[in-house]
Amino acid sequence: MIENSNTEFKREYTDSIRKAVVAFANTDGGCIYIGVEDDGTVVGVADVDDVQKRVISLCRDGIQPDVMMFLSCDRTVIEDKDVIRLQVQRGTDCPYYLKGKGIRPEGVYVRRGPVSLPAAESQIRKMIREAGDFHYEQERSLEQELTFKETERFLQEAGVPFAEAERRTLRIVSKDGLYTNLGLLLSDQCQHTVKVAIFSGKKQVVFRDRREFSGSLLLQVNQVIEYLDFHNALHSEIRGMKRLDSRDYPVESLREAIFNAFVHRDYGFSGSILVSVYEDRIEILSLGGLAEGVTYNDMMLGVSIPRNPKLAEIFYRLHYIEAFGTGVRRILTDYAECEEKPQFLVSDNAVKVILPNLHAEWEHPVIAEDVVQDERQGYTAEIAADEGVYQLIAAGLDSRKKLQSELGFSLTKTVNILRKLLDEGRIQRVGNGKNTRYRCK
Repeated sequence: MIENSNTEFKREYTDSIRKAVVAFANTDGGCIYIGVEDDGTVVGVADVDDVQKRVISLCRDGIQPDVMMFLSCDRTVIEDKDVIRLQVQRGTDCPYYLKGKGIRPEGVYVRRGPVSLPAAESQIRKMIREAGDFHYEQERSLEQELTFKETERFLQEAGVPFAEAERRTLRIVSKDGLYTNLGLLLSDQCQHTVKVAIFSGKKQVVFRDRREFSGSLLLQVNQVIEYLDFHNALHSEIRGMKRLDSRDYPVESLREAIFNAFVHRDYGFSGSILVSVYEDRIEILSLGGLAEGVTYNDMMLGVSIPRNPKLAEIFYRLHYIEAFGTGVRRILTDYAECEEKPQFLVSDNAVKVILPNLHAEWEHPVIAEDVVQDERQGYTAEIAADEGVYQLIAAGLDSRKKLQSELGFSLTKTVNILRKLLDEGRIQRVGNGKNTRYRCK
């Protein structure tokens, strides 16, 4: 016998046995022989009963989820010596992981040839997806060391309980007691951010200010709205004996656009929500297109299927949103008497909302560079692919490989778009070969 992808030798009992068990359970199963040297030399086990008990206890108490139904531990004789054979089947609730390490590379192992190796985060996510048909927010979080200082503060101020029972009801904690991705999004350790840039003029040329907001999504959404409200200028007009005040952007429309960006974005993408404030407009770009089955016309009629329904429920409990499907109609109503109308640009991987400045001086109508066609006339609304690539580069995805993976484009299509952006002078190339990176000018 030799060690291979389905066979592991252990000279004696050791805690490392559970790594091999996890690896086999996450891959294609296998056998662990205790009492055999790495080179296949049989040395045997002196006290089989004692070692069997210790192995069973190690696997029962040291591995999650419960893997015991996929194990069998028995005595066998090889070359006239007693050996323990621990057979492991592939489990049905992957990823299995070491208790105390969590669902992260240092806790999740897979089998590669004769070696048990830590799983890459992409492999772990794939296992989670294959375990069931869940929304991203309901999947188990790879990060389990979470705190909720900011979320507790906002919920407490709104009179919403946040004890263990409520965490389970809100699906922040799963049935097996682990934090979900919704928990990660609401935690102080949330890795997603919002980038806001204030530009002078009508183009992305001169920055007046820029901010990046991080932490719990509840903290982010409140800080973003507060920051934009500060930059939403107040104008006053005297008519007779009355003073009429108005803002550059309708307050409720701006809030709705921001809330929708948080609720509907695809958090499977690593890029940030991008908010760009110009002299004549605000652009809000959120990754993730429309929910499956929803068309552009549906959206304009008020049809709303949140990509993150549990996050939307929490926003509803906090009175951030009044009811599902009212956001677009609210924005259109606020601009009903205005010459310049809001734009809703949709692609397979992004949604951009453009709100015109009510007090801007218009030399011509606001027309985005994106390709937008009216579905009511038999077309579909979409953002040009090159604009999507440009926005992702601005969000920090600086390599061709990352862009290709994030957008799902072919190699040829991604390269052609990058060449076009280079030729137009919108981006610049830094480095060569595998170290090539792209930056916005």
